[in-house]
Amino acid sequence: MTQEIELKLSVPAQDAARLWRTQALSSWPRSKPVSRRLFSAYYDTPKRDLARRGVALRLRREGGRWIQTIKGGGQVMSGLHVRNEFDTEVPAQLVSFPALIEAGLADLVEDAAFRQALGVVFTTNFSRVTSIAEPGTGDRIEVSLDRGEVVCGERHEQLCEIELELKTGNAARLFDLATALAGELPLRLDNVSKAERGYRLAEAAGPRPVKAATIDLRRQMSVDAAFQAILSGCLRHLQANERGVLDSNDPEYIHQARVAIRRMRSTFGLFHPAIPKSLFADALAWLKQTGATLGTARDWDVFCTGLLAKAPSSVAAGTHAPAGNIRQRAAAQRGLARKRAKALLAEPGFTQHSLAFSRLLVEGAWTHERDAAHAEAAAMPLSEYAAKLLLRRSRKVVKRGSELQRNDPASLHALRIQIKKLRYACEFFTPLFGRKSAKRYLSRLEDLQEILGVLNDAATAHRLLDALATRASDSTGQQTIGFLRGYAAAAADVRLGELENAWRRFEKADSFW
Repeated sequence: MTQEIELKLSVPAQDAARLWRTQALSSWPRSKPVSRRLFSAYYDTPKRDLARRGVALRLRREGGRWIQTIKGGGQVMSGLHVRNEFDTEVPAQLVSFPALIEAGLADLVEDAAFRQALGVVFTTNFSRVTSIAEPGTGDRIEVSLDRGEVVCGERHEQLCEIELELKTGNAARLFDLATALAGELPLRLDNVSKAERGYRLAEAAGPRPVKAATIDLRRQMSVDAAFQAILSGCLRHLQANERGVLDSNDPEYIHQARVAIRRMRSTFGLFHPAIPKSLFADALAWLKQTGATLGTARDWDVFCTGLLAKAPSSVAAGTHAPAGNIRQRAAAQRGLARKRAKALLAEPGFTQHSLAFSRLLVEGAWTHERDAAHAEAAAMPLSEYAAKLLLRRSRKVVKRGSELQRNDPASLHALRIQIKKLRYACEFFTPLFGRKSAKRYLSRLEDLQEILGVLNDAATAHRLLDALATRASDSTGQQTIGFLRGYAAAAADVRLGELENAWRRFEKADSFW
């Protein structure tokens, strides 16, 4: 068994050939690029027994040789892929079951039904151009440019990606090279493996917005390891929706990207007692700017698909001129906000910031920067640290709720923010205490957040209507805006009436930590 450590970067096909002419590669000694044609067949059962275990089984033809590769285990941390890899040369395109047993899959191999059902699910066929770069003494990085396609029956997906695989040396050199390349080419960190592309193609599942996944925290983890795992998971969430923000007009991509940013920023607050923020100043500024830009786009999405869409048809559909003008102005503002969000994510600096953030997480440099108080908190058992933090967060919510002024939008917004922070903390740390025990508490917390979210949307609608009002000089346009204000206020009043009961249910919920 070997361990594969690599960074994957997507690159537009029209820019791929420029890779070998970049200053980044020219500045380091490297071998002459070698080109190969690679055909691979990926195997699984119709029930996806291997995929469910996180295992990929591949038979690849390299010249006149066939190599069977089993990939599984490991992790993707902040864009850095670390996987266990079992390679076996086989005489032909025939699966070696003894190699599967050696890789720890004996229970599957011993099942005759598994052996009979195992077959090709999809194939890849691509050209690979490879060079070995040597950025420092003892550091060797294999730079590969893959261009070709993934095929499943009649379905095809083009691929064009750069893989930077560490052969020997320091993994930090992968980030050095990737960052330098991102300054010259329009690259993006890519967490989707060829196997994942193939399975997606096999299930005829096109790209879709990705929600946050549960973070696999375990009680034996250190506080530092939990911090890395949570932020890496949030970064994967952001990266999974980047391409959708750029290429699609589905508002859910922007929504999920914004949620990822919020969860990342909230994580720094959760770990503030143990993790000094000084090293993350640039990252926090980047997250704040990105979150603000995505937030503006999200506000206009909610306004146009919410208030305008749900208002009486004469306003929503624009069946008379003033209403139609307001709707057009709102659509224009929405389009402008979305354009700015796309432009921000398309900038080379976005990938460079992502890489810099990833490197900080992988290296864990903050462990050398903290004082005694931070060190004491970091040394706590993770479950104890989480329980204290959840208690502190819940007390802030209770305090804010007891001081709540029901008709004050600012007071309602402040409570919503505290509830959202508590919910993120609960979602992150639930695996330490058990999802079943947390279900009731989280459900009541979500009910509160949903009500307060609607109230916040109404307050935001008033702010956006103010912006539209400055462009509506005619009296009938002002009347339409006035009607929308009243409609938003009436909808908010309905939900405000539900808040008291939701708050009482939350107060009665037992803590799960």
